[in-house]
Amino acid sequence: MHRSDWSDSMPVCPSCNYKEDYNFCRMCGTQVRHTFANQEDQPFYPLKDRIITDDNEPKHQAILSHTHDLVCAITEDGIYEYASPSYAKTLGVYPDELIGQHVLINAYPEDKHIISTTLANMSKTKDASTFEYRKFHVNGTIVLLECKGAPIITSTGEIEGFVFVSRDVTEKRQAEKKIRNSEKLSVIGHLAASIAHEVRNPLTTIKGFVQLFSETQQPKKTMIYRDLIQHELSQIEHIITEFMSLAKQEYVYTDNLVITDLLDEVLKQFEPVTGVKNIRIFRHYPKEHPLLVSGQKTQLNQVFIHIIQNAIDSMESGGKLAVSIEKSARETLCIVIKDNGCGIDSKRIPHIGEPFYTTKERGIGLGLTICNKIINEHNGFFHVSSEKNDGTSITITLPMKTTELYVVEA
Repeated sequence: MHRSDWSDSMPVCPSCNYKEDYNFCRMCGTQVRHTFANQEDQPFYPLKDRIITDDNEPKHQAILSHTHDLVCAITEDGIYEYASPSYAKTLGVYPDELIGQHVLINAYPEDKHIISTTLANMSKTKDASTFEYRKFHVNGTIVLLECKGAPIITSTGEIEGFVFVSRDVTEKRQAEKKIRNSEKLSVIGHLAASIAHEVRNPLTTIKGFVQLFSETQQPKKTMIYRDLIQHELSQIEHIITEFMSLAKQEYVYTDNLVITDLLDEVLKQFEPVTGVKNIRIFRHYPKEHPLLVSGQKTQLNQVFIHIIQNAIDSMESGGKLAVSIEKSARETLCIVIKDNGCGIDSKRIPHIGEPFYTTKERGIGLGLTICNKIINEHNGFFHVSSEKNDGTSITITLPMKTTELYVVEA
């Protein structure tokens, strides 16, 4: 049956008077009621005639003729019944050359299964799908297409084919890849610059003292130079350790740790420094004991040491350092380390924890990045709040272990 034969018998949309053979109007979405007495009376409309508009519908012809997207209709078996003119520009193949061909023609070999699987899934679920696949241009280049496909469902609920709208995203994906590579190169460059800067300073010092070593004959000065060289070598080792801590992704075995004991051990390490600077330490621990967390002791030690060191560095003589633990109702422990030091400008807070961002004259800006990474690996949270000239408060939230797992040895 030709379109001119059956167009008069098609239902008319009550809203826009568009003749439509589906259960809904594709122009305005209005429900279209069919008035056929029975299914046998319903005329058969070829699939390609439902996609291709005739001369009486110039609007739809113009859309299909001038769109840059690739629009096609295929049968349930994957055979092209319609292809828009844009195929010639994007893939170098004219629509007439595609009619009767299988949709997998000129598809990139490794992507053929993507197309086949998508067709099978849409046939099964009757749902639309979005995917990407590659096809060969006639000149041999590869074109990456982002495709949105949907099944064509008859009034009886059967699938008689599919409609696909594809877009050339080759340049877009290439640009995205260039940006990612550029970001990687930027990070590598920043990393290299940081390493060079931080390692060069101790090496320059060592080089100078080695020169003095060769010139002095005084044992006392020799010992001083030796100690200074040892200190600078330790600094280089520390820098390398921080970079390694940031990079490694290995699994670590955890233990049940008493958080109060862990904090007290770290605080004890700083007693010589806090004594010299006359910094008072206040502990606020819950009476309930023991409070357990599951973690890797060395890593959590590293976190607390870094935070407390930062707090001490920010305070002048006579400062106050408060370490408190709060037990929440959600079976978590909140460890709050607060100082009354110089604080951090509010504009800098969002950048705290970013790699290479530091507020110190010396440092590579990885300390809090590593701390945040460790806490995340312990299924915890890391939060910084601070005001300029009003101190800094760092809150670490960790899952709490039940006390039944804690055994005190006799």
